[in-house]
Amino acid sequence: MLKSQKGFLFDQNFCIGCKACEIACQVYHQQEDFINWRHVDTFFYNDTNMEKEVYISSSCHHCEEPECVKVCPTYAYIKRDDGIVELDRDKCIGCGYCEESCSYGAITLKGKDAKAQKCNMCAEKQDVGELPVCVAACPMDTLKLVDVRVSDAASMSKTTVGFEISSMKPSIRFYPKFRSGDYIKIN
Repeated sequence: MLKSQKGFLFDQNFCIGCKACEIACQVYHQQEDFINWRHVDTFFYNDTNMEKEVYISSSCHHCEEPECVKVCPTYAYIKRDDGIVELDRDKCIGCGYCEESCSYGAITLKGKDAKAQKCNMCAEKQDVGELPVCVAACPMDTLKLVDVRVSDAASMSKTTVGFEISSMKPSIRFYPKFRSGDYIKIN
């Protein structure tokens, strides 16, 4: 039984699309230039006959029922008792089953060694009481680390503009405001 289900809480209402979270992740994890474990996408949203530009910051959602864990033939993925889905790259053989199984596109096999890689929610930082770098870098405080079970009890939304929930039960929640539906992704 999980002790908690860590996840991200994102406030789309105040995100300015600066990509500080994306850049902090890339720098901290020393990713190649073309690899982003966290990315910020832009959407146009039609709200009462007025088009608005909104953003969503996303990465691996450390799902409650992660397909990557189920499909990996080498057991390279584990789900920790705090809900973080970790990848042991030494066990990865680069088969791509995990990448294909993730409906959020959070896993990539791009890179020098052609092995899977993804957000680890900065587990090594959390283990010593620190925040993930993406959360710490956000100048607008729109990205937070939460136990999604608590967020669910607080009636946080499981969907927003640009994000739909899947059967894997992603561990991301949103401050309610926007409804899903009339939006167009522009990047």
